[in-house]
Amino acid sequence: MLSCVAVLAVITIAGCSNSTVATTKGGKVTQEDLYESMKETAGPAALQKLILKDVLEENYGKDVTDKKINAEFDKQKKSYGEQFDTLLKQANLTEKSYKDTIRMNLLVEAAVKANTKFTDDDYKKAWEDWTPKMTAQHILVADEAAAKDLIAKINAGEDFDTLAKENSLDTGSKEDGGKLPEFDATTGYDPAFVAAAAKLKDGEVTAEPVQGQNGYHIIKMIKNPEKGNMKDHKKELETAMLDAKLKDNEYIQSVLAKLVKKADVKIKDEDLKDVMDSYTGKSSDKKESTTKKESTDKKESTK
Repeated sequence: MLSCVAVLAVITIAGCSNSTVATTKGGKVTQEDLYESMKETAGPAALQKLILKDVLEENYGKDVTDKKINAEFDKQKKSYGEQFDTLLKQANLTEKSYKDTIRMNLLVEAAVKANTKFTDDDYKKAWEDWTPKMTAQHILVADEAAAKDLIAKINAGEDFDTLAKENSLDTGSKEDGGKLPEFDATTGYDPAFVAAAAKLKDGEVTAEPVQGQNGYHIIKMIKNPEKGNMKDHKKELETAMLDAKLKDNEYIQSVLAKLVKKADVKIKDEDLKDVMDSYTGKSSDKKESTTKKESTDKKESTK
């Protein structure tokens, strides 16, 4: 949401002064010139982001601490490893601007959490789809024949860990015998993998290769807990439901729209006065008004 950081910085200093930004033999470019030029291209999106940031800061700024931002930054840096700094440069981001992006995401998350209430029926539906976190190990290979051959070797008594180290295409887990971090249906793993794993008992290996998005898996279950009772897992269910809301752009838009309508936004630049219409609902009102007018005009023309 802060992909236009550099643009925003320029627009916010523009104001009404005629301070010179650049000069040539042919003349000079003022801040006002730059503002008017950029307003036509990046202006609407940039202003919208700035307004949303102010609205979110006003309501939830106190909930997003530097500690939370730094923790999320460190988590992502660790996840990407040595590639992290390179990826930042490729995206034209600095550590500061990336932390600004993290802050915006956490503000949106806080807004969604504060404005979302779940009913008993919501919890019951989530419980039907919920599975407890499992721990397992796997071997990933490119084709089904190779997977079947490995299953035969495992059934014949060969060591799963050794076969994973020698054959798995998953470089992130092979050296540890194919062991994976805890996972469930919300972790982001291949749905076919999760569904097959959920059917296994502790120590059991899949009888047939499991076809996934990146090849064929042989899965060995380490720990597959019993589902238990819903009342003991309400926190996990709420987390899963919130995660689903945060992946729903339409729902996020509806939450932000409520906040914007309460914020009494006033845009003084006539050229940019409509940038928040998608949040305030004015664009829909205009469309409906235009449709009614066209309908009336048509009726008049047929008389």
